[in-house]
Amino acid sequence: MHLQHDIACCISILFILNFAKADSQDYLQYSDNDERDREFLASEDSEVSVSNTFDKNIIWKSQWANNIKFGQISGVSIDPNGNIGIFHRGSRVWNRNTFDNTNRFDRNERPIQENTIVLLDKLGRKLLEWGANMFYLPHGLTIDMYGNYWITDVALHQVFKFDAKDIAKMKDITKLKKRQYIQEKMFLNNHNFDPLLENNVLKPSMILGEAFEPGHDEKRFCKPTAVAVESNGDFFVSDGYCNSRIIKFNAKGEIILQWGRHVNGNIYDLTHLSSNVFNIPHALALASELNLLFLADRENGRVLSFFATNGTFHKEYKHPIIGTKIYSVAYARERLYLVNGPDPNYKIHIRGFILDVNSGNITSQFGPKQDMNRPHDIAVSENGSEIYVVELNLCTAYQFFQDINTSVQIGNFIVHANPHHEPAPLTDKDINNLSGGTTTATLVLSLVTAAVIFIALCIAIAAVVARCQKRGRLFQYDESAVEFSKLVE
Repeated sequence: MHLQHDIACCISILFILNFAKADSQDYLQYSDNDERDREFLASEDSEVSVSNTFDKNIIWKSQWANNIKFGQISGVSIDPNGNIGIFHRGSRVWNRNTFDNTNRFDRNERPIQENTIVLLDKLGRKLLEWGANMFYLPHGLTIDMYGNYWITDVALHQVFKFDAKDIAKMKDITKLKKRQYIQEKMFLNNHNFDPLLENNVLKPSMILGEAFEPGHDEKRFCKPTAVAVESNGDFFVSDGYCNSRIIKFNAKGEIILQWGRHVNGNIYDLTHLSSNVFNIPHALALASELNLLFLADRENGRVLSFFATNGTFHKEYKHPIIGTKIYSVAYARERLYLVNGPDPNYKIHIRGFILDVNSGNITSQFGPKQDMNRPHDIAVSENGSEIYVVELNLCTAYQFFQDINTSVQIGNFIVHANPHHEPAPLTDKDINNLSGGTTTATLVLSLVTAAVIFIALCIAIAAVVARCQKRGRLFQYDESAVEFSKLVE
């Protein structure tokens, strides 16, 4: 009886300890406690020493699109075919006189006459351009997985959706116009185009907001900045320069939920800032496999992540070397890609940064051989092999290629990627969903835990057996037990 009791106690204690460990891990994984997550990341940041050198595995292609003239470039996105959309302001410049004290744009101003949207291939060749006489002050461009274009115009205070099928028609119209132009030159005729072909006939399938009317209600925006679209058609709008909120809509454009607010007062402590207080929510990125929405909270110098289903806070990402301004964020394969901006009070490098989503550590830095001026937006291919950054004031677009099979630096440690589990570098091949599989770290941890439990159990049993042998009771013959067994057989 003593032997059975001792063994049962050992097994019970080990089971309880293992269960408690698993339970605590589940709590941390699904926790929405913003203060705990923020303190955890801050403590890691304070201990990590990060080099200021560029990642040698991220190569700048200096000749890409360098022969195309842009205005101020505010947005960049990648379409399902791997082509790159550029959203720029032509001859218009946003300055201190662009809006009045009530955030209203001058209605007497004409729309931008130049084409404001340019579609380029990976070699920097122009495939399509459109948007002339449509927009007043371009800001955000998102091309979703189906090829639909989502656009924000801060002068109009509106959000537009242009369907992929209509964009395809524009490509056909462009080809028709080029073919007609060639025929005219060849035959020297004076054939006039159909006016519908000469003017931009592309119409949005959805318009949200009231033109030129800023507001803070369910019908109006105030300088909306960006859009992020889920696979089911639901989408998020960051609104924006005035309202400091995020709004989630269903595919029909009906509001599902919203969150976020202004900071109270003009002076506040950035180190103790609520996760629900934004100061210019400037860009959005989705990680569908993680059910997370990332926000570039520009003037607070941080990236915030929220659960996409209900908007509850998940984590905050900051780092001293990034500074107090983060203009844009993109996501690929458990990495955040972001660009920072200048701050007159701090001397920092203006460039691109890559952060590990899980740890918050900076894994890479990149740029065009020197610091950037004022990068405004960033886009990354699904597998992380291509990165695009657009400059606002320099009117320049950068293309970077990243070798995703090489080792990357995480803090002071080097983690080597396994080429057998990575797609070939510099391609747009879709990757498998990683969230449903078992990672190597998880497998190793499970094996180690099982080994420790097994060894502890063996030691406990050996100790109990030794004690029982010493007492001389281990092999004691129990006649009463034998007689009882005969009775029940």
